[in-house]
Amino acid sequence: MIIYEPDEESEVNEFPWVVTFEPSGGEEWDSFVCGPYERDHAIALAEAVALDEGGVLAVVVPMLPAFSAVDVVATIEELRQAVEEEEEDDQVNGTPVDFDDDDEFEEQEVEFELPSPEEIKAGMERTYRRLIGSAD
Repeated sequence: MIIYEPDEESEVNEFPWVVTFEPSGGEEWDSFVCGPYERDHAIALAEAVALDEGGVLAVVVPMLPAFSAVDVVATIEELRQAVEEEEEDDQVNGTPVDFDDDDEFEEQEVEFELPSPEEIKAGMERTYRRLIGSAD
């Protein structure tokens, strides 16, 4: 499972979130996207499916508002710049350093409670109201 983790105070947390379900472990099927959800609901759904079903990768990300191609290109440039800065941080005296965390990764047992369909629907309604500019 892959979850985008923004800073706690980031406005991204208020955006609608989606979950992309993809094949993993050698299976072949078409990936699909579910949402929009509130962040906690997206994570709970992703956890429920990814932990219960073998061969499924769940990717949880926010839906970024883009109203034009210029907005999309600007976001791509910001992300490219962030990667370049991260790569520069991963160098010592101009030499790349490999920070391979795979050896330190431990799978943790996660207990969670999947929101009810009614809670998810209410969260979707709040999300759609925010998308169209209505206040609660």
